[in-house]
Amino acid sequence: MVGVTVITFGMMVLAPGDPVTLLVSPEQLGTVDVAVLRAQLGLDQPLPLQYAATMSALVTGQLRSFRERRPVSEMIGDALPPTVLLALLALTLAVALALPIALASAVRPNTPLDHGVTVFSLMGISLPGFWFALVLILVFTDRLRWLPASGFRPVGTVGFAPGDVLPYVIMPTVVLALSILPFLVRYARSAIIETLGQEYVLVAHGKGLSQGRVLIRHVLRNSLIPVVTLLGLLVPTLLSGSVVVETIFAIPGIGRLALQGALSRDYPVVITMTVLGAALIVVSNLLTDLSYALLDPRIRYD
Repeated sequence: MVGVTVITFGMMVLAPGDPVTLLVSPEQLGTVDVAVLRAQLGLDQPLPLQYAATMSALVTGQLRSFRERRPVSEMIGDALPPTVLLALLALTLAVALALPIALASAVRPNTPLDHGVTVFSLMGISLPGFWFALVLILVFTDRLRWLPASGFRPVGTVGFAPGDVLPYVIMPTVVLALSILPFLVRYARSAIIETLGQEYVLVAHGKGLSQGRVLIRHVLRNSLIPVVTLLGLLVPTLLSGSVVVETIFAIPGIGRLALQGALSRDYPVVITMTVLGAALIVVSNLLTDLSYALLDPRIRYD
């Protein structure tokens, strides 16, 4: 985590440009005391002191945005609910679709269905998410006029009433889900095919258990470890994927906040978002390791 902050701070400082020139319009640069503004932002200090002050303010929750002059934690608190809601909906939809598709493909290998699933997976991996988002907007907003193209809820409303939010999250959720669905299908299909060849599956069939019971109770459950491992790696990518989705659909979430912070050279926002992403990766990997013991009783942690 410390290494991430050092690298991020160094990249921001070494990047060309000055945050002050992005905060003040060129017409005002002649009248505004630039030195005073740099002192207010702490940019006149040596780099080690700037880094120490930034980390101290980050730990205490007092780190303030250059652009909005308010705590970054408060800005993240406002932007977090839309991103969390989209991520949960996308994960639920992706898993709900991936497991049945992979199971149907694995039990019928080298059939037209299996080949179709393979083609779908390769296309899903190859096609960029922003292209698919634009296609959805063109079809469902511009042509059919069924769904709104931007925003998270109607103008003037507050809260997260399902009736208000649902039309706005359908297309972003589909785009995010399709960004991880092909990977889940490919890994789940490979794991299921490998499990189908295990001896205990043959024994279960020999005992007279039904095909459905064998697939659900024995095959699918023992095939989930690779899928859970992949989910642990993909969950943090939803944060980076939300940058594109939230920008295209104008959703005021974490991804859009991170992009605005990077474009405006807002050091506090960028560093806070990077630390948040790194922490998410660490926690996700830890929960993934702990879930192995729940999925496979043979695994125990001392």
